[in-house]
Amino acid sequence: MEKEFINNAKEYEKTNKKAIQEAWKKHAEFLELFPFRDRPQNIDKLIPDTIYKRGDKNAFLYWPEFGLKDLGRVGGWSASYAENARDNAEKFKELLQKAVNDSLSMSEKIDAPWEDIKFWGRDKIVAKKIIFCYYPKDVLPSFKTDDLEHFANILKVDFKKEAYDDYGKSYDMLSTGQQFEILNKLILKYKSSIPKFQDWDNLLFGKFLYDRYPPQRIRVMTREFRPLHSLGILFEPQYEQEVVYLFSVFHRDLDFPYIIKIRNEFPDALVMDKKRDVKSIEFEVKASDFIQHNHDPKKCDFIVCWENDLESYEDLPPIIALKDFTEELK
Repeated sequence: MEKEFINNAKEYEKTNKKAIQEAWKKHAEFLELFPFRDRPQNIDKLIPDTIYKRGDKNAFLYWPEFGLKDLGRVGGWSASYAENARDNAEKFKELLQKAVNDSLSMSEKIDAPWEDIKFWGRDKIVAKKIIFCYYPKDVLPSFKTDDLEHFANILKVDFKKEAYDDYGKSYDMLSTGQQFEILNKLILKYKSSIPKFQDWDNLLFGKFLYDRYPPQRIRVMTREFRPLHSLGILFEPQYEQEVVYLFSVFHRDLDFPYIIKIRNEFPDALVMDKKRDVKSIEFEVKASDFIQHNHDPKKCDFIVCWENDLESYEDLPPIIALKDFTEELK
């Protein structure tokens, strides 16, 4: 395994050196705008619009998902998580203070009550990305627990034994932060044990793992359908009408208390948001269908789909992926 790793690494380092340098330049821009680890008192100066404002590339939450996308992707759902952080500014600032607090362990930072802000709970992916941005020498840019477990298995590191050694209980009983702390520690320990990788930064190593040993993703055409009995539907949506049905089940939870009209023209629906502003919605099974149908993004306020299969969607309306929302409910 080690020999295979090294042989693959030599080629990868040559072809990705420039891209890594560019990614770190963007990171330097971010730290210049938000030097919160060095000056945590600046967090108190954040106002809602500097936390998040749609289209504002200088807002804090533009950076984890878009500005620093080459430092590890966290996209795949709507802008609701950012809007909720903006609307709960004091709570978000309190959590941000914990994220940059050097006296707290990695698990304590992640296990802070991010779930108090809607869509920030469960695997706490965006919180992990923020922590990485301030501690890039200590964190591997891989923010999904499933992905880290995959890489740990590839590298043959025994994270389940480590759980007992560190916490005296089984890995499955650990918190999200504790699982991340163990997986991150063991993978970086492996990295430091191989001479070839000792000079690599964590970003290069993380990109190498994703490129050469990618986690298996369930593809739409071959997936096994997952029962959704509790939602009143037997299988994951294959047709747009099924997405419309699921939206009708959850529209209040998605902060659209009233549906004004659903129709057979673009955009598919008119709704009212919690501020009583009228918004337009286009329904799709996959977010990429919006592009394939040549819809004008300027004439639609939101895309509501079952899953977001786009790598980049910065120029599109905010995407609400119902698959990610229903996962949050579990």
